[in-house]
Amino acid sequence: KTAVGAREHQSGQITMDPDEGYTMGYDSNTEMKWKLVLLARPGVAWIESQVLFQWLDVDGEIAKHFFDFRVLMADGKRVAIMVKSEYRRNQSKVQDELAEIAARVPRSFADQVVVMTERDIDPVEYFNAEMMHEMRRPDPDADAGARRLHGEIVGAVRIQDLVDAIGLGPRGFRAVVRLLRSHELELTLNVRITHEAYVRRRMSK
Repeated sequence: KTAVGAREHQSGQITMDPDEGYTMGYDSNTEMKWKLVLLARPGVAWIESQVLFQWLDVDGEIAKHFFDFRVLMADGKRVAIMVKSEYRRNQSKVQDELAEIAARVPRSFADQVVVMTERDIDPVEYFNAEMMHEMRRPDPDADAGARRLHGEIVGAVRIQDLVDAIGLGPRGFRAVVRLLRSHELELTLNVRITHEAYVRRRMSK
């Protein structure tokens, strides 16, 4: 059930898996964008949403903070993330509050605490992350054709040339995007995913 927020507030859900099996909520447009970007990054293994952190304040009372995300990285590190608007992040009162919370986070909860705002989002990275998310559903024939070509790629190749070789038109393009999403392919430059972009087999895991 999707939460309904205030008129100026965006709430919704993102389905994370190709088979529609798992959804995560978000409470702002910036949260939604960061969730897609993080899901698309090669070093990210999993994301938890609205993770409760508790500690004892100076009065001995239990204080609480919900981190918007806690990200499990492929190397095992965990990053607790606060998503704020740039306007709020620049307020000294908010900075002091966030710094105090971050200072109390033990390594058992997270290895690092970061604040992310809309200004930290690379528009190219977000464009690509959104496309990868939209094209995540498998197409067995197109995916099989793309994966066969993947094993033959030497150096950089234009996406359109792969699409032509797959021979299924737009289905082939979506299959190439899924290889980018699974990080079997990577873009040679930080550019939007288009038919004219160049890709290569991923250089490192």
